[in-house]
Amino acid sequence: MNNPNHLQRKPYLQRLIKEKKKSLEKAPEGSLIVTDTRGRARYYCILPGERGIGTYLGRKDLEKVRALAQKSYDQKVLRAAEQELKAWEMLAKFFPGMTVEDVYRTLSPVRQKFVTPVVPTDEEFRTQWEEVEYEPGRFSDGAAVFMTDRGERVRSKSEQLIANLLYRLGIPYRYEYPMEVVVDGRKRIWRPDFTILDVRNRREVYLEHFGMLDDQDDRDNYARNAFWKMKVYEENGHYDGGDMIFSFETGRAPLDITYVEMKVRRALGMPPILQPHNTRSVEAGGMDPAGVEPPMRTRSKEAKSYVGMSFPPERW
Repeated sequence: MNNPNHLQRKPYLQRLIKEKKKSLEKAPEGSLIVTDTRGRARYYCILPGERGIGTYLGRKDLEKVRALAQKSYDQKVLRAAEQELKAWEMLAKFFPGMTVEDVYRTLSPVRQKFVTPVVPTDEEFRTQWEEVEYEPGRFSDGAAVFMTDRGERVRSKSEQLIANLLYRLGIPYRYEYPMEVVVDGRKRIWRPDFTILDVRNRREVYLEHFGMLDDQDDRDNYARNAFWKMKVYEENGHYDGGDMIFSFETGRAPLDITYVEMKVRRALGMPPILQPHNTRSVEAGGMDPAGVEPPMRTRSKEAKSYVGMSFPPERW
């Protein structure tokens, strides 16, 4: 068996290399040059083969400055990731057939009862994580009540659908578990909608749902606040596609729970959905042509979703 760190790091590096190559394909031409003039930064874009320091970029060009800076960063990350991946592949040849973590698995169940492993098993790790107690978020008086299949209260029908999805897939999660973020240089406590445990990789993944992106209120615009919140998450190192999952809906485009399931499965390295959930048989009623029970239908003013029940409960 390969080193567990290698098993986790290698696919991460492979995904990162693929993402950065794709990002660089869309990056603007040229490189960013930054100079200091009397304590003020000045930005220039220099094209390949161009002499001097290039074309000056003023305030109206800040988006290009940002894109060129990101390009330079992505190029360095890509080089480092490719070098690290190559090193891991070379080292893999020398990894032993058994690691210290594997020793516990070789013991009989009788012996395992009397032994404390150096690294908790997946089940032990999951149990310890699920036993953590925390103060749940408060609900305002008169707020609508939505209960999940796990017996907890959430704030919307869409959150209820997401919670039930995680529960059906056997994925451990915490609802509105507090996390620390830095906003404008100050530490604050936020509560992502769901904190999900990636048991295999021993990490936490966050799922944040934004449900009113077509809100037109000028005073307290939901969409504007949502995009600001996503920006703060990224500034704190939490990216969609990394350890963060974003889901969205509007009045005309309600929550697609199948799409959410696809993103969750991908984030946790689970097998993909074998086929799209059948919705036509639900509209018609009864069983589909193959004689399979139709998927459960859930409809509300906030969200419309069809959750297929063809997948047996899993534990991840």
